[in-house]
Amino acid sequence: MKDKLKLRFSDIVFITVFTIALASGQKMLNLDSDLGRHLTLGTYVLDERVIPTRDIFSHTRSGLPRPPYEWLSQILFALAYRLMGLGGVILLTSFVIATTFTLVYKFANHRSGSPLSALIFVLIAAGASSIHWLLRPHIFTFLLLAIWIEQLNKLARGERVAIYAFPIIMLLWVNLHGGFIFGILAWMAYLVGWLWETWRGKPNKTIGTNLVAVGISSLVATIITPDLWHNWDAVLNNRSTYILERTVETMRPNLTDPSVFPYSLLLFLTILFFTLDWRGIKASHFFLLAGLGGISLWMARNIPIFAIACTPIHSELAQNYFSKFKIWSQVNKRFAGFGSTSIRSIYPAVITLLAVVSLAFLHFDKGQSPYQFDPAVFPVDAANFIEANSPEGKMFNEFNWGGYMLYRLWPRYNVFLDSQSDFYGESLIREYDQIMSAGDEWQGLLEKHQVDWVLIPSNSPLANAMTNNTNWEIVYNDDTSMIGIRK
Repeated sequence: MKDKLKLRFSDIVFITVFTIALASGQKMLNLDSDLGRHLTLGTYVLDERVIPTRDIFSHTRSGLPRPPYEWLSQILFALAYRLMGLGGVILLTSFVIATTFTLVYKFANHRSGSPLSALIFVLIAAGASSIHWLLRPHIFTFLLLAIWIEQLNKLARGERVAIYAFPIIMLLWVNLHGGFIFGILAWMAYLVGWLWETWRGKPNKTIGTNLVAVGISSLVATIITPDLWHNWDAVLNNRSTYILERTVETMRPNLTDPSVFPYSLLLFLTILFFTLDWRGIKASHFFLLAGLGGISLWMARNIPIFAIACTPIHSELAQNYFSKFKIWSQVNKRFAGFGSTSIRSIYPAVITLLAVVSLAFLHFDKGQSPYQFDPAVFPVDAANFIEANSPEGKMFNEFNWGGYMLYRLWPRYNVFLDSQSDFYGESLIREYDQIMSAGDEWQGLLEKHQVDWVLIPSNSPLANAMTNNTNWEIVYNDDTSMIGIRK
């Protein structure tokens, strides 16, 4: 019993990350409206027992192929929502993120034998990744990537690993989120690392054979989806520079932004440790961090992927270097008990249970939730107006409001587009931008798409143009949104 009550570093990681994520729930909820689309599709699948492979949400791309590469995540979100509302979704997200970094800590501690080093690096990694903590399916990529890389590392070390576990993980991953491709990239890094070591005269045929078996079986698993291999199309389809450069998360990270400093520190430490121990660095680790570091510099949304992958490696390299110093060894010895992995603790379970009970009490007994869509960010009141007045015809909507409108108004209304920009394509996105900026062709483009009414930000150029246009009647206007109907 005494062991169960002992607070470990892994408990500190779980409690810290879980608490911060829960406290950030309102912010995560209102950063974008993707959650609305995920909840709507997840609810549809639960109700209809059908996983759609063609678009059912928009009137601009209705019926076109739309691979459901996140359907399993969407079902999990919808189930959490049915049980406890928006609080249930935030609770699920917080739990997955906290579990991810708790496992990353344990992996780092196991590799380095230094609980203090593992704790320091996992907290930096959690801080770096927090810029992309959102209520989206990519949180499951956080968790599965951490497990996947640790299993690859054990295999590369020659440890006993169940080969069949890899295709099972991949089968789950490919139906949860498009981030399964990072698992394939990590496998390629370890395979290239093995080839490099073999070329240098350090062959281990068993490891190579196992890596090839993992790759083949996992690649086969990637096509076991409702839409077979088309998940690959969805993941690799977004190559439009125009779309990528207009979306914040697909832009390059701004390294001078204070919120990006933990990530910048991880990049610096990667270069530093590789420089200090360039002869001892494993080839697979070099290729892994070089590849994931490169894609994180290419797109800010890949920062958590790099942070999760580098933490166990950094912890191991730091311990190898600092163990030369007597004072570091003495400090490590003092904290050795806090990093024990041989005992179980009740703290994560207790904290999670308390959060579940609290949110359930607010949801069921009080009929309220601390988490709500912000009327200053989303057209909450305008959606109420639409529900009450039911305007006829096709809608034009603001890009980031598409998911919210699906959550509130589908299937009564289909959206013009939502934030899954890769599906809608560059041509439609350019037309959308022309309309929103009230360019010369805005009225012709709305006529082209047979739009009868619009829901747009009240301070947008299009709102100003419609206010002074006799062809449109403004039927609703508040500080956030405006509704205009074609006369």
